Amino acid sequence: MDLPAKFWAEQDFLGGRAARSFVVVLRTIGCRWRRCTMCGYWQESGTPQSPEALVRQFEFAIRKLKGRCYAEPPEILKIYTSGSFFDDDELPPAVRAEILDRAAELGVRKVVVESRPEFITPERVRACVEHSENLEVAIGLETSDDFIREKFINKGFSLKDFLRAAKVVKGEGASLRTYLLMKPPFLSERAALEDVVRSARAVAFSDVISLNLCNVQRNTFLEKLWQERCYRPPWLWSAVEALKRIKEFYRGVLISDPVGAGSQRGPHNCGRCDRKIAAAIRRFSVTQDLNVLAEPTCDCMEHWLKILGLEELTFCVVPD
Repeated sequence: MDLPAKFWAEQDFLGGRAARSFVVVLRTIGCRWRRCTMCGYWQESGTPQSPEALVRQFEFAIRKLKGRCYAEPPEILKIYTSGSFFDDDELPPAVRAEILDRAAELGVRKVVVESRPEFITPERVRACVEHSENLEVAIGLETSDDFIREKFINKGFSLKDFLRAAKVVKGEGASLRTYLLMKPPFLSERAALEDVVRSARAVAFSDVISLNLCNVQRNTFLEKLWQERCYRPPWLWSAVEALKRIKEFYRGVLISDPVGAGSQRGPHNCGRCDRKIAAAIRRFSVTQDLNVLAEPTCDCMEHWLKILGLEELTFCVVPD
């Protein structure tokens, strides 16, 4: 049976308010790069699919989501592949067109897709915009620092490559979503915080900036570091501080979904406050109201502040 890798409903920010969003992760051959130190999404890939099978995956996910008692249709539809939407080997042009036409039939106000820069061309973006007027293209830049991206993340492209792709996206009438990674491997907590704020300044022309908090995925190089106690996922306090600082100068939509928050593999604080801090971050993402980030407090904030000052003086991460 043709089954997508994942699908779920969530909330996002659109038009000044929270909006219902459907997320569909199609099972394709997956990302061709597969070398990023923290990424395990290649494990969601499968064998080559026929064009008809790929469309059936999409239809299956939408049918299931609509059947889960969701009275209102989605306003945002996110179509992911754990790779690149514009990679013809993952999704042929005819499949992209068919899926976007089906999305239009749902009446969604915005469609979000993801791609690495090398697959983003004027012709491919233009063809998709013709089928989806409100198309948003997300690119995982992760950091504006080429050294960090090359040596610590092994992303396989440069800031120059990203800027070229971003220019194409905007030039063809689509909007741009930029993913920034909070705490790649080999960065201290303070260095990670400063890097993500600096990176946000460099990509402030983006329509949306998504602050992605690093989590430890299985069968990755990052997992090996974590198992050797040479990596700790970011503190949720660091994410709160980054969001506050970025919002001081960034006028676009700033979002963050702390995946795995509260677990040892995911972003976490002391354990007592994780749930409420993660909830505040999610509320901020669908309201853009900084006041919600000021509400939760915990004694562990003092410990986090000490970590910021001490961690760079140690050989490995400071234990919780």
